[in-house]
Amino acid sequence: MTKKIFVIALLIGCFYSCNTAPSKEASQKHKITVKGHIKFADANDKFGINVTQRNEDNEYEVIKEIKLDSLNNYTFELETENPEYFTLDVYKQQRVEFYVDDEDLEINFRGVDTAKIKIKNPPHVHIKGGEKNNVLNAVHWAGYQNYQYMIAVGQQQYRASLSDSKAWQEDAAKGWDVMHDTSERDTKNIIAMYGDYPTVVKALQRLSWKRHKDYMVEQYEALAKKFPNDAYVQNAKADLLEKIADAEKTKIGKVAPDFTFPDLNGDQVSLSSFKGKYVLIDFWASWCGPCRKESPNVQKQYQLYKDQGFEVVSVSIDKKEDAWRKAVKEDQLEGTLLLAQDSKKIMKDYVFSGIPYMVLLDKEGKVMALNLRGEALQEKLKEIFN
Repeated sequence: MTKKIFVIALLIGCFYSCNTAPSKEASQKHKITVKGHIKFADANDKFGINVTQRNEDNEYEVIKEIKLDSLNNYTFELETENPEYFTLDVYKQQRVEFYVDDEDLEINFRGVDTAKIKIKNPPHVHIKGGEKNNVLNAVHWAGYQNYQYMIAVGQQQYRASLSDSKAWQEDAAKGWDVMHDTSERDTKNIIAMYGDYPTVVKALQRLSWKRHKDYMVEQYEALAKKFPNDAYVQNAKADLLEKIADAEKTKIGKVAPDFTFPDLNGDQVSLSSFKGKYVLIDFWASWCGPCRKESPNVQKQYQLYKDQGFEVVSVSIDKKEDAWRKAVKEDQLEGTLLLAQDSKKIMKDYVFSGIPYMVLLDKEGKVMALNLRGEALQEKLKEIFN
């Protein structure tokens, strides 16, 4: 009897010890070594060489400062609780994102720009390591190629604009569509090739979710099942689903989400106070070239129709008030001018990341059209007021 009790106690003890011990996966740290060489180093460069990571405000935060040896080589270690993405930034001239999990890496850079005429077109940076980071190589190369294509299309369109040939001008303009289609095709090819790696999420994030919503949901669902413990994958999936849900709030015919921001006098102004008027919400910023290029058109439409019940509610997402006020003065902006220094919520509510972004509302505050610009805005307002 005593022997039986001892055996049972031993089994129970084994059961609890086996089930309460942390799993290997849960206790495992993710530690890698990164090394490399800078071909043209500059010890006096004010920016230096840094490992950075995006913070909650989507800004690069320095995690570690890197020092070179006498031969311009470097080496450092990174250890994380979970797999994470970091960026290695060299003098703010070249940077590359890499993945910390279980792959030691070698990343070499050109370094300072030694060309007589400096151009903002840094060379592609290749990561030597395992397959998870090789996926990032494919993503980075696709982005690099797209940038080169963009330069070529822009040059072609500029040359065509100097010509009297309408056919050439129209053909050159089509280059942008070809560029976008090529980029999307290459990105989907990467996703098909590397679907068994968690880092393929970075390829998915290159696509426009508004154009590829169903495809992206399907891919995220599959990726989330394969990597249930990868926080970045799970968060990316949740973010997409949240965007899709938020987009319902600004569909045509929906009452636009209300907001309240200060104007030039510091008075709090709410969108809902403009019911009874047609309203164009113009999201912009002082540092946004395309925004300021579009503003003369918006201002012209405001002058044409303001006496007929049309209002422009200009919402700047500038973080610096002085920059906003300076741009307002320089561009001679009129209408309702508001500043959204903390723009996270408004960008989430209206589901946009790029600016300029415009939303046209009817007299009841319901969405009539999204992102009208140039001639499209002119034609829509003619249709309403004439």
